Amino acid sequence: MTLYLSFISASLLVLLTACGGGGGGSPTPPVPVEKTSSQLAQICAKENPYIADATAKTTIGTVVDEKNWIKAYMNERYLWYRDIPRLNADDVRYNVTTNGSLNVVRSVANYFYDSVTPLKTVTGTAVDKFSFLIDTASWNGFVGSTDLGYGLMVKSSSASGVRVVTVSYVYPGSPAMSSGIQRGDQIISIDGALAADSSAPASALFAEGLSPTRVASHTFVISRAGVSLSKTLLASVVSLQQAEYKVLTSSGGKLGYLLFNSHVPGAENILVQAMTSFKQQGVNDLVVDLRYNSGGYLSIANALAFSVAGSARAQGQTFEMARFSDKRSAENYAMKFSNLGLGNQVYPSLNLAKIYVLVTGSTCSASESFINGLRGVNVQVELIGTTTCGKPYGFYPQDNCGLTYAAMELEGVNAKGEGGYSDGMAPQCAANDDLNHPLGDPAEGMLSVVLKRLQGLSCNQATGVALGATSLAGMSWRDTSLVLRPEWQNNKVLQISR
Repeated sequence: MTLYLSFISASLLVLLTACGGGGGGSPTPPVPVEKTSSQLAQICAKENPYIADATAKTTIGTVVDEKNWIKAYMNERYLWYRDIPRLNADDVRYNVTTNGSLNVVRSVANYFYDSVTPLKTVTGTAVDKFSFLIDTASWNGFVGSTDLGYGLMVKSSSASGVRVVTVSYVYPGSPAMSSGIQRGDQIISIDGALAADSSAPASALFAEGLSPTRVASHTFVISRAGVSLSKTLLASVVSLQQAEYKVLTSSGGKLGYLLFNSHVPGAENILVQAMTSFKQQGVNDLVVDLRYNSGGYLSIANALAFSVAGSARAQGQTFEMARFSDKRSAENYAMKFSNLGLGNQVYPSLNLAKIYVLVTGSTCSASESFINGLRGVNVQVELIGTTTCGKPYGFYPQDNCGLTYAAMELEGVNAKGEGGYSDGMAPQCAANDDLNHPLGDPAEGMLSVVLKRLQGLSCNQATGVALGATSLAGMSWRDTSLVLRPEWQNNKVLQISR
């Protein structure tokens, strides 16, 4: 699991001087001319190490050209374009040198970061904590469900002041699974560096082993049920299976369980298989486990939501209304429900009036759109777990010079005009992620709540929490630990720029 370096920021407008002409008298002052991001695109500094990964033909320029592109791109597309700070592009912060050479990536990253709106919400958090910049190769790997690592997720917590790193998920068929790594294993050390050691050398050694930057073997010492085990894992490029499913027996009949970890193209075949199997087996209840799903392509969330709701509820209805800035209001559009996925796969209809969704603070973006879109057409979605991440914003990824930029461009609302969940979606039934049981195990803490709810128990009774669904509404029931992954993977991606 590679934790890629990500950068947050953005930028605005570019003014160039055009020649002015005039006859007789004083010369006409130069007239500023705005160049568009399209006119400025793919003009790259020769020191940029990512030029070869650009998605279009490039020409050699300077870092000034790349900053000019950022400025135009942000002015044209950024949701909060009015609030972009004025920056001096000549400042040393935007012309960084490393060991005597121009560091293009750091220079443009700083420029992009510093261009993001400084506005805060009423609770004091950043309005835009989501815009990001990442190298295009890493972005393409994410979209293609590949990763340099072992095929595992981990969660980190420090409840007692000591860092604890625990395996939360092992991808099917991955090197981690082949090595016997299991959900709930606590990682004590990697290559001799203790997880609890906060010194710089130990932290760097542990981080490289946990999130490798190159193909190499690393020695893990894990603790399982109080027993220490040593495992040697080879970091390599791994294909990640993003969904699993099964049918369980519940008091109400058959319960479909769908574990879904990322809205990326590689997940769609399994999603269609899962929903088809649920329909064929006549499931009358469904739980969608999105506890680790950070988002991805909105088209996939749309198709899955259509599959849940069915044509009678969803056909012709709005899944999500995209609202851009005032200067782009003509681009506002309603994404209608569709049974066709990103790759035009046809999703079957289950025609369910209610589903259960397992959520945590790692449930984000497109996953939240899935929930909100269903609620917009009166499908009852009961959330079980902890408060979601809170990201109603989306973007069209844009490559320039081998770097993929994602400035937030729009806010999404459902068919009822509901949105604005920037502080997250609170669960109706509060429950913590239970790392002591496999995902999909009826005894696992969050899934067991669903089974108890199907027996007719209240949230109080099902979770043991002294708060009912009504009294919990609007509250933040937050995770004590979160999946370790880069913030840029929490996203809502639109397929085609309109």
